[in-house]
Amino acid sequence: MTFIRKLARYLPALLSFGFVLAGSWLLLPRDENSADAEATVQVVVLTRAVDAGTSANEVRNASTLRSLPLDAVADGALSSLDAISAGVLAIDHSSGQQLTLSSFARSRVAAVGEDFVVTSVRMPSQNWSGAVRISGDTLDVYALTDAGATLVSRDAVVLDSPPLEDLQPSADAVITLAVRHETLSAVLAAAQDERLWLVGK
Repeated sequence: MTFIRKLARYLPALLSFGFVLAGSWLLLPRDENSADAEATVQVVVLTRAVDAGTSANEVRNASTLRSLPLDAVADGALSSLDAISAGVLAIDHSSGQQLTLSSFARSRVAAVGEDFVVTSVRMPSQNWSGAVRISGDTLDVYALTDAGATLVSRDAVVLDSPPLEDLQPSADAVITLAVRHETLSAVLAAAQDERLWLVGK
């Protein structure tokens, strides 16, 4: 019997053995790193950008569950929509961003930060509306003087204001601001003298 005939005779058995060996290898436990790389978990992510101060209920309506690899999951990531139960979003979040335990604060004031206090001031619409419309809700507060303008509170946050589309140029409005503790006296003094002006960056 020639070598080729012997090979042809035993080839089916050899192939069968090879398939069994390969299948057994696939069933063997993978090393820990490989298993972690392939494992996925469900986490809560946003379907659109959401601003700081948004209520938990609104955040839940803008959220969905997504499966992510373990190494892509943020620390403290929420794994259920039911975990979004109370408070407000502490900082601005972008679309697709994971929600974590630190994403929320108990209130809009707490979301601004412990260094801030909240006050309401009356201002003419031209003193604040343009800055809010163009620059957003985080602004600098100036006091107008005979010598010019003096910065009295940096990075104040507008927590509440009338709708911009309803404003009349000469109308006054009550604006709710979060300002730093140490600047509150200067802000109130300027408000009392009707000298406040909000400036965007």
